Amino acid sequence: MESIFSKARNKRRSIGWKLTVIARQLRQNFDQMTKLEGLTRAKWTLITAVASNPGATQRAIARALELREITVGRLIDRLCEEGFLKRSANRSDRRAYRVHLAGNAQVLLHKLDDLAKIHEAQIFAGFSNDDLDRLDDLLGAMARNLSAARTDRAAS
Repeated sequence: MESIFSKARNKRRSIGWKLTVIARQLRQNFDQMTKLEGLTRAKWTLITAVASNPGATQRAIARALELREITVGRLIDRLCEEGFLKRSANRSDRRAYRVHLAGNAQVLLHKLDDLAKIHEAQIFAGFSNDDLDRLDDLLGAMARNLSAARTDRAAS
């Protein structure tokens, strides 16, 4: 009987499995790099989410990160205390606050950018620009297929 770890006979299944393994390895490798710098995944993912969506509410950030609001709220509290984030009043909803980057976040974002460049150089060693363009196109097509399948299931 063929093991799940042996080469699958089905090419699509084999590629799907490789993508799953690669995604996990990408996370693990980057987590190892950031831990050496004293950063946790929770901290840097939240700060980068706020950097990408300045002024987002805790609820919007929780949705984007696929985490519970209470979990995100506690982490925001901690990161505000550490000087990475700050809250501001939300004029359209007094029950919610807007979350923004604070001064310490810029240093962390620069550090993450440097680590990401090293990580990317390791991952894509030997890839030409044409290879990267083709890979980007193929992964984009896969993402669209997954999105369409999710939409079809939701409509059913």
